Amino acid sequence: MMALEQTELFEKSNDKEVIKCVKRFFNHYFMRLVLKSGKSLASLQSPKYDGMPKAPGVSSDRDRELVEAADYQEVVECVLEAFQNMAGISSGIVWHSLVMHESNKHVEDIVHYEHSRFSDRKKAAIIEFYYAFTGRLARRGLQRDDLKFDEYLYRKKSDF
Repeated sequence: MMALEQTELFEKSNDKEVIKCVKRFFNHYFMRLVLKSGKSLASLQSPKYDGMPKAPGVSSDRDRELVEAADYQEVVECVLEAFQNMAGISSGIVWHSLVMHESNKHVEDIVHYEHSRFSDRKKAAIIEFYYAFTGRLARRGLQRDDLKFDEYLYRKKSDF
C-alpha cells in the first residue's frame, strides 16, 4: 500500500507535450521576455544597484514600465535558476539547442554524444528543464499551466 501511495506522488506527464511546450517557450517567448526585462542575452544576470538616487523619468507610465520590467526579469531569473539546478550536461544541451539555436550536430560535438544517443538525451534534458523551471515559477508564486506567456507579452494598455 505504501509503495502505491508513493508512486502516486509523481504525476504522469505527456513527454511529447512537455517537449513541445518548452520548445515553443524558447522559440516564441524567451528572447522577448529577456529583451522586455531590459537585458540582453549576453548579460543575463540580476541588475546591480548602486544605491544612489536617480532622477525619475519623464514618462507618466514609468511606474507601470518598472513593474512590467520586474515581472519579465523575474521570469528570466526563473529560467536562469532552472539552468543552475539542472545536471550540467542537460543544461548545456538545452542552452545550446534552444537558447542559442545551435545545430544538433554542433551540440553533439560540445557534449560528446553520438547521434543515436543524443536525441534521447536531448528529450530528457528538455523535460528536466521543464520541471526545474515550473518548480522555480511555482516557488515565486508564478503558476503556469504551460509555458505560454501571452499575457506578459501582449497586454493591452486598457488592462492597466
